[in-house]
Order: sequence, then structure tokens, then C-alpha cells
Amino acid sequence: MTKNITIFILVLMSWFSLELLAQTPQPTWIVASMRDIEYPTSTYFSEYTEGNLRSNENVSNLLDRLKSDARRGAAGSIRTLIHSVVEKTDRQDTYGHDFRFTSVYQDYTRQIVDADIAGIHIESYYDAGRKWGCAFAYVKKTELAAYYRAQIALQLQQLENTLILSASLVNNGEKTKARKVCEEALQPLAQIEFAQDLLTAVCPDDTTGMQLSQLFRLKNELLQTLIRLEQSIYICLQCTETNFGKAVRILEPVLKDSITTNQCSLTDDSSEADYRITVTASTREHDGNVAFGNGVMKYSYADAEIEVYSNLKRKVIYNNVISVKNSRDGATYDSAGRNALKMVAGKVWEEAKPFVLGQ
Repeated sequence: MTKNITIFILVLMSWFSLELLAQTPQPTWIVASMRDIEYPTSTYFSEYTEGNLRSNENVSNLLDRLKSDARRGAAGSIRTLIHSVVEKTDRQDTYGHDFRFTSVYQDYTRQIVDADIAGIHIESYYDAGRKWGCAFAYVKKTELAAYYRAQIALQLQQLENTLILSASLVNNGEKTKARKVCEEALQPLAQIEFAQDLLTAVCPDDTTGMQLSQLFRLKNELLQTLIRLEQSIYICLQCTETNFGKAVRILEPVLKDSITTNQCSLTDDSSEADYRITVTASTREHDGNVAFGNGVMKYSYADAEIEVYSNLKRKVIYNNVISVKNSRDGATYDSAGRNALKMVAGKVWEEAKPFVLGQ
């Protein structure tokens, strides 16, 4: 009997020992005074949350809710500090209100500011007896600064590479591609500025790794490049021309020259163009040929159907047919037709120009 009692007591003690081991020890950060000691505001950003188990809520959901609130609170305190620093800064943007990408850049900035702050640690605790839980989010300021310094260095180099690529594309006449790569650089630029603002807020006396002068230089270069590329209207020119039934390429080079000398750029991709100009031209005989010496000088008409399509408005904004008679004598209809096609090219641009340039 005594033996059975002894065994029972040993089993009971083992069970209690296992229960104690199974329980998660209460973390020190639950106590406010300990949080102040171990996670001082001079060194850490932090947020503490607590709450009871709600009806129809399990322990996992409770802790997820508390951790989410704690993370949001810690990130919010960081953002508040960043905003206070930015408001004191006389930041002059290098673009005007009419810059087409202003709203795009501002949208990127809002998205990044609202995004999660990197490096925040979160811990939680649940007391089954009280059906109560708590969570604590914290991040050391020096760790936060180190992470964003590394991001700044990486993204500044990527921005530098983007500008080099853009200049190369412009030199090769590929302005559409150049504008695209510059547009894509607006988001990382917003990320760099956010990181710079965070460093200024967190470590105001430590400019190591901020690279402000490089940021200002690259930002100015990127935005000025976009402004120059934006000012160049992109036109997709599609020409079909015949001279008395024979396919030729006479009008197109003359028309392209007129387009490019009017601060417009040509693109082969109609989806990337601001306007698509379609020209169908042909020649026909003129009845008033004139006898001259031993021969007859030929005259010809060039007829050109013009259509200007706006990608912005997604509709045809101009359509017309014009005719021009060659001004020089031609020994043959072929030469007369060629002369007429060259002449009508200038007329085509005169017709389309007001709709493209808004004049």
C-alpha cells in the first residue's frame, strides 16, 4: 500500500513538473517599468498592446490581432517622427505642377510611406487562466538605420545605372524606351527619399550613409530627363504611297523630317505613341500638259488621305484628303509624280500639325 502511494505521489509530481515546463515563461516586457529599462525610447521604437479573448475568437486570432496592433503602433511612431522632420525641411522639388509624372510619383510616395517598416520585431504572450494576451513590437534605432543605409546605397547605384541606360537609348534614337526606363525609376526614387527621411529622423546627427548630395543630383537628373522626354511628342507614322501604281518611299522621309524638326519623336510602336498619323498617297495624271520644244512636259497630282488618331482620346481627331500638283515640269509622269509626292508631304504636316501640337 505504501509502495502504491509513493508511486502515485511521484507520478503526480512529474505531471506538475511537466505542466510547469509546458507553460511559457512570462516575458519581462509585460511590466511597464521593465520595458522602460530594457527598451528605452532613446534607443528603441516600440509599442505594447494587450486584450482579452473575444467571443468567437481563438487564441491564435487574438495574438495575431494584438501583434498587428503593436506593429502598426511602432511603425506609426516612426512615421510620425519622419513627417515632423519632413515638415521642417524646405524641400524644393525639381518639377512643376504641370509635370505629367507628379501624381505618379506622389502615389509611389504614399504607397511606400504606408508600407510596413522593415526590421520590426514582435513578441506575444497568452495567459490561459485569464484568457488574456499581450504583444510587444520593437526595433532598435541603430538596426533600423543600418538597414535603410544599405537600401540607399543599393538603390542609388541602380538609379545611376538607369540614367546611363536612358542616355544611351536617347543617343540611339530610342526615346520611347528611354522614357519607359526613367518612369520605372520613379518608384525606387521614392523609396530612396523615404529612407533618407527616416535616417534624418532617427539619426539627425549622423549623416554617414545618407549620400544626400548624390540623391539630389540623381533626382534632378532623372526628373529633368523625364521632362525633356515628355516635351517630345511621340508619333507613330504609317505611310502607304504609290507613284502611278508603283510602290515608292518618297513622301515618308520628307514627312519624318518635318515631324522631328518640330520637337516630336517617332516611334514604331503605335501603343506607345501620343498620336498615330496614317497617310495613304497616290499620283494621277494632270490633263494640262504643255508642249515644249520637241517634247511635252508632264504634270501630275498627288492625292493624300490623312488620318490623325489620338491615343489619349482614343479616337480619330482629324481626317481629310488633300491634293497637290507638281510645280516643276516633268519629262515623264514618273518624275512629275515624284515631285508632287514631295510637295504633298509638306502639306500633310501642315494639316496634321495643329492637331498634334495644339496650335
